[in-house]
Amino acid sequence: MDHIDEFESLFKRAQREQYQYMDVEIKSVTFINDTDREEALSIQRSIEKCFPCFDEGQVWHHLCADDYSNVDEMLEALQRAHTDMVITYRHLNEQSIIPQHSLGVYLDVLTQVSTVPVMVLPGTSLNPVSLDNRKCAHVMVVADHILGDANLINYGVSMLRDQGELWMCHVEDDVVFDRYIRAIGRIPEIDTDEAKTLIASQLSKEAIDYMETCERELEKKKPRLNVESTVAMGHVLSLYQSLIIDHEIDLLVMNTKDEGQLAMHGTAYSLSVELEEIPLLLL
Repeated sequence: MDHIDEFESLFKRAQREQYQYMDVEIKSVTFINDTDREEALSIQRSIEKCFPCFDEGQVWHHLCADDYSNVDEMLEALQRAHTDMVITYRHLNEQSIIPQHSLGVYLDVLTQVSTVPVMVLPGTSLNPVSLDNRKCAHVMVVADHILGDANLINYGVSMLRDQGELWMCHVEDDVVFDRYIRAIGRIPEIDTDEAKTLIASQLSKEAIDYMETCERELEKKKPRLNVESTVAMGHVLSLYQSLIIDHEIDLLVMNTKDEGQLAMHGTAYSLSVELEEIPLLLL
């Protein structure tokens, strides 16, 4: 039985999830703001200059202050638009009181119910951060489970200029990891130090192996793209903040829902609230 278990472990260790590149088509975009159409058109032009994916004749829909007065009306208007991507700000229609530690009522709901990606522009609706003179040349895709997440990578690539730089980042939460190691430490049959080393190594290996398949495939499909990767363990928010500064990231791309979970999961929500100075693409 021990030999069978050892063989099974070796077999599974040899298996590698393969990344598959696919073009991302964005034919229709809906921009939601809480002012007028003139300002919406001005912001649209800034978005198109910043992100090269928006220069191919997409159909733009604008939902402005006169088009909705509550969350339900916004969602109904959005449903009629049949859009491929939503672009908006934090704290729509919250000019008088900006709630702390939140994205605002409209965006909170939108990230829960939207079936299409949501781009969150930097700043808030009341105090937007200008995209003028910005060019999306450095994109970071982040995941606590990047293995097999081709959709995340493909959206990151789609937002970049041809000679841009894609960073794939995988951070293991050290608090969660230590919790499991403490549990293992209470099982006398398991060598805790050995288990800690082996599990940490395997978690890193899975992410690194998958990123290597991404790099090889993108080298063939997007040869002018510079692809980099990093795998680390530590405090998730602090590490991502450091990586964003170190690599001068112009856009952060991340998943917001776990399978079977409606609301945005904790890590993505924390990053979305804290990282207000750069655009986010929430899938």
